[in-house]
Amino acid sequence: MALDLLKMRYFAKIAELGSFTRASRELGVAQPALSLHMRGLEEQLGVQLLNRTPRGVTATEAGQTLLSHARAILRALDQAEAATKEQAKYPTGDVSLGILSSICPTLAIPVIEECSQRFPKIRLTVSEGDSQALRTAIDTRVHDLVVTLDSIAKATSVPLFDETLYVVGPSRQFAPDAELTMEQVFDLPLIMPTRRHGIRILLERQALIFGREINIVREIEGVASTKAAIRAGLGLSVLGRGAVHADQKKGTLSAAALKRPDLTRRLVLDMPVNHPPTRAAIEVRKILLAVVRKLGAEGHWSCPPRAIEDPR
Repeated sequence: MALDLLKMRYFAKIAELGSFTRASRELGVAQPALSLHMRGLEEQLGVQLLNRTPRGVTATEAGQTLLSHARAILRALDQAEAATKEQAKYPTGDVSLGILSSICPTLAIPVIEECSQRFPKIRLTVSEGDSQALRTAIDTRVHDLVVTLDSIAKATSVPLFDETLYVVGPSRQFAPDAELTMEQVFDLPLIMPTRRHGIRILLERQALIFGREINIVREIEGVASTKAAIRAGLGLSVLGRGAVHADQKKGTLSAAALKRPDLTRRLVLDMPVNHPPTRAAIEVRKILLAVVRKLGAEGHWSCPPRAIEDPR
């Protein structure tokens, strides 16, 4: 029969204080109950653990052996309790966050900064990628959290925000408040990614609706390379606000919003299914949602009705 931890704790306190009376006061347990527990422990082990004298009690040789083990066990339990409480207050562990490449520069830094400030023991890794790569990563549990397109994500994903799309050109090509219609875009020399990318798919759907073709002059993978090609005068492109906002502020690129119809894409938060998130992942998710709300209030994007209400 396994030893009763409560009896071991009582025994250790009695042996430490050398008195049933003092132990009774410190433990808040009636002295007759302590005596009963000790008799039960001695009967279970088949040895005498305490020498009882008019001046108090001392541990027998067998009692000293049990006491050394009991102290180690009780100390380990106390440490486990403290570590568990510490984890609840300051979660620790690895969290992998994947973000769509075009919005990663806008979203990643404030999330990393907030996480570092509030939860320094969380080791957060941020990776960027296209929507298809992010879907694969979430399906294989490479990432704990993914910000991606709703058209690629699972039905269980949480809506985050709607991002306006812009035609992006070299510096000073477009005025700060410029707008273009979809029909005007078809005539522009566009630099686009391959057909698996969300914006390319969206534009091709619009082309089918209007009975037109997209004038693609170059195919380039990667937002940074695409923007470099635009600055070099190799063509224009269509990107989300997150990908071009900083460049507009610095004046290195210009952009015109796509209007009539308003062209937007919805970004969502996706997570592995049938895989409960860790406490660290839950805290990073809360930070991510708060950052999305803050940036939305600053005008980076619009949050759709009932967006970022995370029920999990």
